[in-house]
Amino acid sequence: MKKKHDGFVLIESLTAFAISLMIILTLSYCVNEQFKLINYWEERVNADKIILLHIKNKDNKFARNFPNKLIIKGQSYYFTQNQNFYQVEVNKNVYKIFK
Repeated sequence: MKKKHDGFVLIESLTAFAISLMIILTLSYCVNEQFKLINYWEERVNADKIILLHIKNKDNKFARNFPNKLIIKGQSYYFTQNQNFYQVEVNKNVYKIFK
């Protein structure tokens, strides 16, 4: 018996390989974007937590010396206070809460 379409198996294999490669690249891109989103929300939650700790400790005479610079998971959070707002800066992002 003779094989009539020798190149068909090669084309089919290359097509399956290209499709699987596109799926893998798409999934890795989506996972990377989700990690960026999680890191953004984690920064925001930590910034809000720092502001709340400063507000809570300003009335406590034993904890008034709460530090303005905190390091959480290798990221430096800088707290500043103005007459109109509280501010936390981390990784060139600024989170403000107005009084």
